[in-house]
Amino acid sequence: MRITMKSDYGLRAMIDLAAHYGHGPVPSALIAERQLVPEHFLDQLLISLRRAGLLKSQRGPQGGHMLARPPHQISMSDVIHALDGATAPMECLPNPTVCQLAPGCAIRDVWQEVERFAEQLLTSTTLDQLAARHRIAGEEGELMYYI
Repeated sequence: MRITMKSDYGLRAMIDLAAHYGHGPVPSALIAERQLVPEHFLDQLLISLRRAGLLKSQRGPQGGHMLARPPHQISMSDVIHALDGATAPMECLPNPTVCQLAPGCAIRDVWQEVERFAEQLLTSTTLDQLAARHRIAGEEGELMYYI
């Protein structure tokens, strides 16, 4: 399964919003700065995420973006599917007609298992879990050294 930059950047943005959930709208410029994502690209991703019902946007000087649902109700799979559609490790999985060998292919069976396990993991991993990991990683990265 190949995760595109769209999904990577989109997940980073959604984790940022999950970490700030309940604190009001977050401007896209602030998300872009914190997550090192080009703002013009981020804006396009946020539109797709809003259309998928994962985000709400608020205009104006106090505007920005916020999650449409609590972080524990949005999975990695939700975000990836909103940005990239279905992600299969091989082209023959969703469309067996692209390969003449697909009906009796032993390798295809393995790829189906890989896809199933990956989808289970992505579906069971929520934004609140990722935000918690992000906080822990940030705390570990902020160690102070004194001489």
